[in-house]
Amino acid sequence: MNETTQTQINVGDYNKPPEQTKAIGIGKISGEILNIKAFKTNRGKPSPYTPQEAIGEDGMTDYNVIDTVETFDVNGLQVRSFFVTPAIVKQIQRVPNYQSELAAGNIFGPCKVGQKMSAKTSANYWCLLFPGEEGY
Repeated sequence: MNETTQTQINVGDYNKPPEQTKAIGIGKISGEILNIKAFKTNRGKPSPYTPQEAIGEDGMTDYNVIDTVETFDVNGLQVRSFFVTPAIVKQIQRVPNYQSELAAGNIFGPCKVGQKMSAKTSANYWCLLFPGEEGY
């Protein structure tokens, strides 16, 4: 006796945006030493603080996220994904072949989460500090 099994696929499930990464702002681990194992850009809903020019026609904005080798305790949660600022994105992108290096399993670090003062605006901004740099 042959039985036929029928599976229904809901095509609507494939049109949903990917699940948002559970991440926390990099400032929550200020002063910590970390090693980056992944860097990605996700598209998601803007926050009330998102600049208007960063919101696309689709009503969404890009969020840059790093994944760390280490797990950090932040407010009782074990976290290894962090939202990063444009300054940190630029630091990562300056590494030659950063995408293929991370994809090959290479690690970016060690580095420390810190702040520097902008020469242009005198405002502090989040960045990565490396061994030998002031503040590391």
